Amino acid sequence: MAVEQTYPLHARSFSLSPWLAIVVGMAAMYVPSFIDLFHGAWGTERNGHGPIVLVVACCYLYVRVRQLLAEGLIERKPAPLAGALMLLFGLLCFALGRSQTVLLLEAGSLIPVLAGIILVFFGTRTCARLWFAFFFMLFMVPLPASIVDFLTQPLKIGVSYASEHLLYALGYPIARNGVILVIGQYQLLVADACAGLNSLFTLEALGLLYMNLVRHQSLMRNTVLALLIVPISFTANTIRVVALALITYYLGDAAGQGFLHGFAGMLLFMSALLLIMGVDSLLRMVVSYQARRKGLPEPEAMPAQFRKAKLRDADKGLFAISLKPAVLLALGMLVSVLAVHMLTPQLAPATKMAKFDSFVPKQFGDWREVPSPYLQVSLSVEDGTDRSADPLYDDVLSRTYVNSKGEQIMLALAYAREQQQDVKIHLPEVCYVAQGFALKNQSRLSLEQAAGKPPVTGHRFLAQNKNRLEAVSYWVRIGNAMPDGALATRLKIFRDGMSGIISDGILVRASSLLNDPEESADAYALQQRFLSDFENAMNGPHPGLLVPA
Repeated sequence: MAVEQTYPLHARSFSLSPWLAIVVGMAAMYVPSFIDLFHGAWGTERNGHGPIVLVVACCYLYVRVRQLLAEGLIERKPAPLAGALMLLFGLLCFALGRSQTVLLLEAGSLIPVLAGIILVFFGTRTCARLWFAFFFMLFMVPLPASIVDFLTQPLKIGVSYASEHLLYALGYPIARNGVILVIGQYQLLVADACAGLNSLFTLEALGLLYMNLVRHQSLMRNTVLALLIVPISFTANTIRVVALALITYYLGDAAGQGFLHGFAGMLLFMSALLLIMGVDSLLRMVVSYQARRKGLPEPEAMPAQFRKAKLRDADKGLFAISLKPAVLLALGMLVSVLAVHMLTPQLAPATKMAKFDSFVPKQFGDWREVPSPYLQVSLSVEDGTDRSADPLYDDVLSRTYVNSKGEQIMLALAYAREQQQDVKIHLPEVCYVAQGFALKNQSRLSLEQAAGKPPVTGHRFLAQNKNRLEAVSYWVRIGNAMPDGALATRLKIFRDGMSGIISDGILVRASSLLNDPEESADAYALQQRFLSDFENAMNGPHPGLLVPA
């Protein structure tokens, strides 16, 4: 009787039709998503590990199922209620994530969808025995750019610092400015892909997979190996940056950014995997030595039941499921695809039709444009120079203005036609920190407008990088609002998306160089007057561009 309860459908004849229905439903959901991810987030160095993790996770899931079959641990105790709730949660995450371009929800929804299917047909105990496959899939999910930028900065600085000192010790002409390395005549930015965070996720995932497959019996060995993956990743990233710096130094910038850049990425993982294997070998020697001292048998490199896992014909009956629930699940997936089409927002009317250069006045009030004697801090976090072709922005402008007293203000504008969760304006705090600046004295900015209109709100701060001290004032407009901070920006974009529109956005930044922090109050007052004059000059011919109309 106990066997019948564990395998109630064991005698049912196996049919592919129910599984084909589920596959069709999942294909309708995830084939377009994965295509977009391959051409989007997964096609970048920041998230290039995503498809690798997905493939490895699917292979591991297949191997783990075979292993559980060999051990007789695949059970058929369906949990339809828990499975339906889990599946519903996954479908809601997919519909919201896909329609509102929240990649965290869109890609991450695959985990509760798969878990829900297993719960519906096999139950909680079988699902729990596959927990590592679902946990491993978390590493494929693209994190929000704001979180990556925040977490990556200390790692980028650490890798830059270590690379600079290592190359200097080897006698190379190397200097560092924040996360920018200057070797010889070349300048290299330690970007996110070289920072350690993304490769740390990947290497941690591979290390955990390695540990799960090998399944060491020693808790100490597993814990130490998992913790050491972090410094191993840092070391491997330092090796990669040093290799790229040497390639650029000897072969030129084209070689450093071309094929050999990709080769350096391969070198990263080769060196990391060798370090993991080397550390594991040392730990195995320690564990074996302790076992011999205690008179215990030495642990095996891999469990025998894993090596002998084979699929038997008699096990196919375990996978015989009914057509009706499979079709219901597939219909639920198709409904989520339909919900995506219904919730997908459309572009709102643009507030800007021409390039900034064609209409931003070169003279207004007491201000006139002059050739800039200083290089402005980039509007991008990806390199150290301004780029009009930045994929985040459709148009950028950098100018320097001077008044009749000779006081100078640097103006920067960045416009983006589409503001979505993972493609939106960078806040200046992120850009300045990414380029080696330390921020302090952050405060609110408020500009009064004409009677009946709310004030223009933004932020200001002091940024310092070695001998450069800069006072910065800025605001951001997203659609018809001026959100306060990264979270408010995300919520504004989400609300607009759920109401059916994709808003445009603009960053307005004014800055000036200081000799002493005590000059900041006067600098902010000057910037406030400049921004008020500029907003008044622009509001008449271009209402709604700089501030909500």
